[in-house]
Amino acid sequence: MLTHGRMSFALALPLALAVVLSGCSSTSSSTKAPTTSTSTTSAAAAVPPSTLAGGTVATGSVTCTNLTGMFTFTPPLTDAGTSPETIQISLTASGCATTGSSVSQVTSATATATIKSATNGCTSLLTSKPVAVAVAWNPSSIHASVASFSGYAIVADAAGHVGFELPATGGTASVAGSFAGSDNGAKSSAAAYSGFAQTQLLTACGAAGGVPAMPIASGTVTFA
Repeated sequence: MLTHGRMSFALALPLALAVVLSGCSSTSSSTKAPTTSTSTTSAAAAVPPSTLAGGTVATGSVTCTNLTGMFTFTPPLTDAGTSPETIQISLTASGCATTGSSVSQVTSATATATIKSATNGCTSLLTSKPVAVAVAWNPSSIHASVASFSGYAIVADAAGHVGFELPATGGTASVAGSFAGSDNGAKSSAAAYSGFAQTQLLTACGAAGGVPAMPIASGTVTFA
């Protein structure tokens, strides 16, 4: 499991978010730890088959240590949470290095993922859901990858910025395509941190326009 940049207080962040967000919500006053959704359609089903077309399948593993991008929420996250939610995640990864691979160099990568939720309430972030991340590598001669994670956890980096870690503790991962390691990507992991501190996110959820997007300021991903 990836632990880069995390503080010990991050282990308590999901519970802290649940306490404060539940206090802001008009529909719940109880405190709950993150749970795993069992009604969400398999994350891999959302990935187009063409994503894996073309290129040479790279063996071994790869780690990229610089993630930037955006979490986009449609509709915006709010305290009330009256509509179904779609979270679009778009990433650019650099600072990549391969290990035990048939590919000596990866310049960068772009990745996308979609998460569906029954509600756009801010508390919905605390309910873990399956995530499939489709990755295109640079150079383009490298076959693409799709990493499937059983769920995620809400965590924080050293500066207290809210982020997502995949998979959640005790969860599973797999990789189709390049960089599946020796066990179909079972040791793969990722963490993407927003530019929002916890207090900023909570304030924005209560604002009139809610939270339409959060920038991804840092993170690390390993496919292995």
